[in-house]
Amino acid sequence: MNAQPVRDIDPLSIRLFLAALEEGSLAKAAARLCLVPSAVSKRMSEMEEAFGVPLLERGAWGARPTPAGQVLASHARQLLYDMTRMHKEMAGFANGMRGRIRLAVSVAALSGELPAEIQAFRRDYPQIEISLEEDTTEAVFRAVLQGQADLGIGSDFGHSGLQVFPYGACQLAAALPPQHLLAERSSLNYAQLLPYEQIELNRPNGISALFERAAARARLPRRISARVSSHETICTLVARGMGVAVVPWFLRQRHPDVCFIPLTGRWARTRICIAVREADACPPALRALLNHLGGR
Repeated sequence: MNAQPVRDIDPLSIRLFLAALEEGSLAKAAARLCLVPSAVSKRMSEMEEAFGVPLLERGAWGARPTPAGQVLASHARQLLYDMTRMHKEMAGFANGMRGRIRLAVSVAALSGELPAEIQAFRRDYPQIEISLEEDTTEAVFRAVLQGQADLGIGSDFGHSGLQVFPYGACQLAAALPPQHLLAERSSLNYAQLLPYEQIELNRPNGISALFERAAARARLPRRISARVSSHETICTLVARGMGVAVVPWFLRQRHPDVCFIPLTGRWARTRICIAVREADACPPALRALLNHLGGR
């Protein structure tokens, strides 16, 4: 087979190809898309001629993909997904910008003004849908890299392969029971917490790695009394005297029964950044949010 220009392949042919794979039959694919089987067979032959390789094995059993067909199927699904998203975004310009943005955000990033900024963006662009999922910083940036999120906001580490922009900072604090021996201090460094049992998150995060290194430098072991799912739960257990912890400073407003003391040290104020796969390739809705947050 001599390959012809691939530009001759249209979206209908792509849909027919995928339908044939899903139905396992050209006849069933034709019925699904209200065409005669001969028209489907002709289009499949034209695709094979255009690519210069067989894409389907045909037999009494029906139709199944060749190795080349399996590779094409993966590209075809992504192509149709991108085309559907393109049409949805373009259709909204007549009545204002539309779109859907998937945000992945770390706990540290939710401190400060981010929730208010998201709400302000929603007021300015009511036809843009925003979904938000909170996770660890590592999971946030991994979601963006793997295409499961459009934009991530988290602590400034672990974002290799992404394009990043600065976005504020998160001050960390020691959280102590009110009657703790260190409760009267104006500031603390992490090493001063090591003699006491600590409470931390039960999932991997970049801050835990910093704690481990700080403990190694101080030549003191970390004593973990509990691992829980959220900073809110950490503060509840601290208030009940189960241990001490390191949490974002902004939580002090929600937990008056806990003593918050600012941490000192070079990582006690964590930089927050915005991450996308490629800023110049962002669709209009995502670009608008990026601009709104100061990323461009």
